[in-house]
Amino acid sequence: MDNWNSQSGDIESVDQVYQLLLEIARSSLSDIPRIPENITLKSLPLLQKLQSIQQRPQVQAFKSDSFSVSDLEWVAQVRQLLEELTHQSLSERPKMPENMAGRALTLADKAQSIKETIENAAGSPKDEDESSFESPDALLNLLHQSLKTQRAKSYKPDAPEWQQVLSLLDVVQSIYKQIQR
Repeated sequence: MDNWNSQSGDIESVDQVYQLLLEIARSSLSDIPRIPENITLKSLPLLQKLQSIQQRPQVQAFKSDSFSVSDLEWVAQVRQLLEELTHQSLSERPKMPENMAGRALTLADKAQSIKETIENAAGSPKDEDESSFESPDALLNLLHQSLKTQRAKSYKPDAPEWQQVLSLLDVVQSIYKQIQR
């Protein structure tokens, strides 16, 4: 059983929901919209995790040391979507519910936002003075790696905007190195 009080457990769970929501959206937007294969097997563990989050005694859905993200409404919407898809997949004639792609993408976007909020809270120092020890070069490298990771997970990793952002960051890094000389 996952430790629901841990930040890494929350991040992992939100990421799993995010990945499944993207898969649902892709299946909905295909030429022949269909319910993803094995949706029941994929969604049941997530439904249990989401239910566990909803039953937490705290007011918050996700914990971090410095603040909480109160998003029980998002959890309820994801549960409803997954329950609806699971129900449809088990019916005699499964069919994709209406506007599933839009709902899945909206919830996936919120999942990404929640995940980033938890990660930022976990990674940010408690004292602002500590952040001054991070070199701008190290932070730029971290941003570069993060953008590459987000690009790989993106729905459109080959979009020209990704290359533009990475190119601009390369320019910023080279200018910074010139200033340091």
